[in-house]
Amino acid sequence: MPSEKHIDFSQIRRILIIRIAPLGETVLMTPVIRVLRQAFPDAYIACMVDPIRRDLVSGNPNLNEVIPYKRSVPKLIYSMVKRSFQMAVVLQPTFRLVLHTFLAKIPVRVGFETNFGGRRLLRLAVPNNTDQHETDRYLDVVRGLGIYPPSDEPEIFVDQGTQMWASEFLAAAKIDLKRPLIGLNPGAGATYRRWPKEGFAKVANLLYEVYNAQICITAGTREGALPCEAARLMAVDPLIVTGTTTMQLAAIIQKCNLFVSNDTGPMHLSTALKTPTVALFGASDPHRWGPIWPQHKVVARSTLEDITVDEVFTAAQECLNIATKS
Repeated sequence: MPSEKHIDFSQIRRILIIRIAPLGETVLMTPVIRVLRQAFPDAYIACMVDPIRRDLVSGNPNLNEVIPYKRSVPKLIYSMVKRSFQMAVVLQPTFRLVLHTFLAKIPVRVGFETNFGGRRLLRLAVPNNTDQHETDRYLDVVRGLGIYPPSDEPEIFVDQGTQMWASEFLAAAKIDLKRPLIGLNPGAGATYRRWPKEGFAKVANLLYEVYNAQICITAGTREGALPCEAARLMAVDPLIVTGTTTMQLAAIIQKCNLFVSNDTGPMHLSTALKTPTVALFGASDPHRWGPIWPQHKVVARSTLEDITVDEVFTAAQECLNIATKS
């Protein structure tokens, strides 16, 4: 990996982190924000993200500013030029973004190897190693600078107002937080990432029988009738949460004692909120995308249909036991 000796850290006072990505990838790059703040405690650090993901990092105390990505190239470059960044950390192997930081005259540009042109435009280019967890892939860039993170766990910060909204929302729904509250996320953007709703319903019934748990089904608008269909299969009457903002969903998940989810954005949100999570994987790669931290469990098979109710319930019990001990 390239050495950091060519970069004078004393000259780095304004840093731009760039990751234009969906929900999950945006969550998984947050360890980079934390480790750069630890390495540059007095620097001005900004993060450029997709405008619809701005709320995911706007509450991060390690950032001074969140900049929404602009589709207009002149406006994008101007937004970087006027802030006089001295280092750009580009967390995706996209030549176009590297070129934009070059045109914005940011002197120190670090990121992934893209192609020959991209390497020439980067002061530090690290291999884009996708045969590892996604958080480690991003952290390879800062490791290339000679900065080694003490932790690779993602983090999301929910502001006090949104936490209060969640408390009022749950209270209005007659949820008793003295009893276990367990979130189920049966949907996913791609149908091949959805464990059958019948499985979620059976797990919900077991959690109710064994733990007297209250069940909360989370869903996005793309899931359509799926949450209601799953609810009709349950012996318990669940709370269905849909139509929320990303951070409202985060605040609800933060109140849960456990979250059981397919491989999708809310699963990454849950792990970043430190809610014990059971993540279900079929065709997608748990080695790269699964929660690898000890309070979570991954249940993976070659297809989701091969995952049994007993496996998921056992993983849920293990998560709840870890949470109780901690």
